[in-house]
Amino acid sequence: MRFINTTTLTFYEVSDLELHKLKKGYSILSHRWTWGEDEIHYSDVLSTGDTVKAKKGFGKFIGACALAKSLGYDLIWIDTCCIDKTNAVELSEAINSMYRWYSISRLCIAYLEDVTPTAMIKQSVWFDRGWTLQELIAPKSVQFYDRNWKSLGSKVSLSSTIIDKTGIPADVLKNVKPPRACSVAQRMSWAAKRTTQRLEDRAYSLMGLFDVNMPMIYGEREQAFVRLQEHIIAKSADESIFVWNLDLLEDSTRDARQVQCGLLASSPACFARCGDVINTGRSRGFQINQFGLIISSPATMLTLGTYQAPLRAKRAGKAGNCALILAKLPEEKSFVRTSSASGESFTITEKLGDKMMEISVPLQPGEGPPRLYHGYWLRTLKFYDRHIYTYDQFRRRDGGQDRLLLPECETGTAGIIRLNLRDNGQASGFGWIKLGFDSSSHPVCFLAFPDRQDNDPLTQLMPAQAEELLATNPRSRYELVLKQGTPERIRHPFFDSKWADASNSTLSALPSHCYDSRLAGGRLNEGFDFSFQAPLFKISVSAKRIPDVSPSSTQNQEVWAVSIVAGSPPPPDPDDCCC
Repeated sequence: MRFINTTTLTFYEVSDLELHKLKKGYSILSHRWTWGEDEIHYSDVLSTGDTVKAKKGFGKFIGACALAKSLGYDLIWIDTCCIDKTNAVELSEAINSMYRWYSISRLCIAYLEDVTPTAMIKQSVWFDRGWTLQELIAPKSVQFYDRNWKSLGSKVSLSSTIIDKTGIPADVLKNVKPPRACSVAQRMSWAAKRTTQRLEDRAYSLMGLFDVNMPMIYGEREQAFVRLQEHIIAKSADESIFVWNLDLLEDSTRDARQVQCGLLASSPACFARCGDVINTGRSRGFQINQFGLIISSPATMLTLGTYQAPLRAKRAGKAGNCALILAKLPEEKSFVRTSSASGESFTITEKLGDKMMEISVPLQPGEGPPRLYHGYWLRTLKFYDRHIYTYDQFRRRDGGQDRLLLPECETGTAGIIRLNLRDNGQASGFGWIKLGFDSSSHPVCFLAFPDRQDNDPLTQLMPAQAEELLATNPRSRYELVLKQGTPERIRHPFFDSKWADASNSTLSALPSHCYDSRLAGGRLNEGFDFSFQAPLFKISVSAKRIPDVSPSSTQNQEVWAVSIVAGSPPPPDPDDCCC
């Protein structure tokens, strides 16, 4: 290991075997690199010319050495000049050893050149750089200094600010718990918002954090991060590495609903929402071959051609296991990872089965199966009752005439039918029929009609804009509804963006003074069939999965045939009798 002597400003080399014999230990500099020739490099230390002293980085070099000397350190390691970067072997060895070098240093001097007495520490770009993550975590002692080399505090005294900025747990930051005690996904989340000047360094800067050694190949771009994950899988049984969000893929401009990919992420940014993911146990076992990863999992069918494969990972404080959503490929036991519309990682709350299924999934993107959809075909819509004078349909996706569809792995609202009601010739509000799928992909129907005893028009009428949000945006908070509705209206489950399981009894007791409502749910393969007595009329709703009656245009669609009838058909006109 090559150091700078803080007195002579010349190199001093110590073999790795002798590092522990240094009586005073050594200090190490952490800072933000400036791109170009402004930094002091290996060759500059060997030179004493005025050209070197004119460099912008020379002041930082002198300041770091002077500070280390004043703190009692004879040696300091500075990454810009203590590595001969023209020597590829030395550069590779240094980067693979860097985390260990930081961890055994006596003091890490973190120089925040952009921090002044009036600037906040957490606004420093030092916290946004990829390489400084390991420089924050690995050393036992980190002391921060502003641009004038005045102390700002240590990583312990500033821990609350640093934790808020980085998301790193306190016990890891303070070196009470080793980083390896955290899940792979959680560690990746600490790097999610950090950047590096070279794309490959997003991966290389994380090798120490995951105790991985691998050759560096500048020019491989995103493949560097893929290789890092492959090395992690080879030595770790932590399945949380697969719990990343598809909608955060940086190399895809497509709608997340169309994303199909391999198991591995292309960037740490995909793990931005994984700060609360914990590992729940060792993997059941997986292996990598030339086709991808083979994993054993109690996978179950979710929708047409789509399976859910639970992982041994979960979100802290929440029930259920995280899961992969996999689309079936034509080859036996072969799948490709796919996403929900939101791109969110999937969670299974049901009890995991014992039956294992061997599945093969490519690690990197490849050609996927055609996009599949599931939903409802409005086979019959008959409104004989005079209280219903018109109706409208709101769809999450344009699936064709009388089709309410969702991508195959998505749950929630597929569409809404609004019934325009009248009583005694006067408009009396709207009724809603909401069709969708609960979190277990069971078909669900929710009916809501205004209570004629309720004289508050805001509980009877819904703004058209809010209706569209309700029908099209699964994550909408429905601000227009909340602003104009009463407390009873706000609490009504019909306006909740999340559907509870059809078996959830909490939706059986609905506020009767606001709406007359009914939640009906069927099982995965059985559908539902029920009648509902609305305030003004009776309505019957049924849904059946009958492939024989599906329209011919339902290729790549799994649809439930829905029949909705209100009132009774009028008796036949005697004049039309042909007898």
